[in-house]
Amino acid sequence: MSWKNFDPVTSLSHLYEGYVKSDGVVIPTTDEVAYESFKDFRWVYNKMTVCHSQGLPYGPIGTSPTEYPVCVKPIINLFGGSLGSIVCKTEEEYRSIVNPGVFWSRYAMGDHYSIDFLLLDGVIMKAFAFKGHKLQHGSFDYWELIDLPLDVEDAVCDWIYANFLGYSGCLNIEVIGTQIIEAQLRMGDIDRLGDHELMQAIWTLYNENTWNYTENDFTPNTFYIAALFAQKDTKFTINMNLFDYVIGQQLTYYQIDDPDLFFTNPDHGNRVAIFCDTDLDTAMMARNIAIEMLSPDIDGRYLSPLEGFLDLSV
Repeated sequence: MSWKNFDPVTSLSHLYEGYVKSDGVVIPTTDEVAYESFKDFRWVYNKMTVCHSQGLPYGPIGTSPTEYPVCVKPIINLFGGSLGSIVCKTEEEYRSIVNPGVFWSRYAMGDHYSIDFLLLDGVIMKAFAFKGHKLQHGSFDYWELIDLPLDVEDAVCDWIYANFLGYSGCLNIEVIGTQIIEAQLRMGDIDRLGDHELMQAIWTLYNENTWNYTENDFTPNTFYIAALFAQKDTKFTINMNLFDYVIGQQLTYYQIDDPDLFFTNPDHGNRVAIFCDTDLDTAMMARNIAIEMLSPDIDGRYLSPLEGFLDLSV
């Protein structure tokens, strides 16, 4: 199989089967595969190096921060999900940390973006940007496909052109304000768009080192990814067939997360599911229906802040 470890062609067969190839060279879809596949560029997984490349204040745990608050997180995290990331508002909080695998960096302020770039020999061919609507540190209400503000676009593109000469493939970059907080040598969310010509163009990029894509009828102008978080250490179940019958077939894509992957979640809660569509109301209604169908009940403190939340039990 070409796509590794997550294969969108088989997992999202209603979107891509018969349109997108599955053979050929390895196309990383998870960070540990990307880390092994691109040795010349895997430095991007070292978040201290990413800070250094931007001239930002940072240091390994034990050194003295130049300002507060600071974000403390693993130097390298191949699991994602803001795993092990915390905010220290005071020196007392910071000095209580003794984990040798973490570092501090400036606490970034501003809007949060996740941007998928497609690069050919270091040149940007295409980009898709999502803006995150935040709940708490490390979790989101929903992501929205947008046009990047020019200052963000300029900062990120300049950084790419300075550091990725010769790289061909997907590059996902997370940005807060204009500060790059991390980068991954894989796609982020564009496999959920349902654009099979885009996914086939990505296959061709990796296999033939050429870029052949134009916007088409499947390229969405709007797209939303509504997330659902819940209390930790709880396994939730849902009747998938019933949910799909009630609402799932109206969505571009939805995913009920594997309950055994608790270790990939932020400290304050576990992500249970995502609901993706070109219409925000459709995605949010699907989320509301799933909330009612999930067992056991989700703690209300995870639900009340959600945009468009309706308690369907009353």
